[in-house]
Amino acid sequence: MNEALLDHFFPPRHGPPLPSILLPYGDCPELTKEDVSSALLKCLPTLATGPDTIPCSVWNAVHHVSPDILVSLLTLLLQFGHHPSSLKMANGIVFDKPGKQSYNTPASFRIIVLFQTISKILEWIVASHLTPIAR
Repeated sequence: MNEALLDHFFPPRHGPPLPSILLPYGDCPELTKEDVSSALLKCLPTLATGPDTIPCSVWNAVHHVSPDILVSLLTLLLQFGHHPSSLKMANGIVFDKPGKQSYNTPASFRIIVLFQTISKILEWIVASHLTPIAR
């Protein structure tokens, strides 16, 4: 059952190889302290952490003490369009779906993925920039 769940929820992916030299994109908007601050407002203290176990309260404290740290870090990730594999790591928790007659197939379960909080912050910033374009 363990192998069936792993194959179902985490199928092997074969993506294109990463370029050996990363070049910045030309039209990447510059992030501001306000962009990071508004994303951190969505980062509740009760938000579950990923493999890094860094809670949102730490990122809020870092941003409060020195806002330029997160702005610089996240701006570079956006400018180069590269999300490092170390930030893509996540914890997956598998729960059984209530009311199923049998739990012999992977379809009888659901997964909750806990991403690293810095990745969530970056996702919220990107979403806030894409929302007006999509509308």
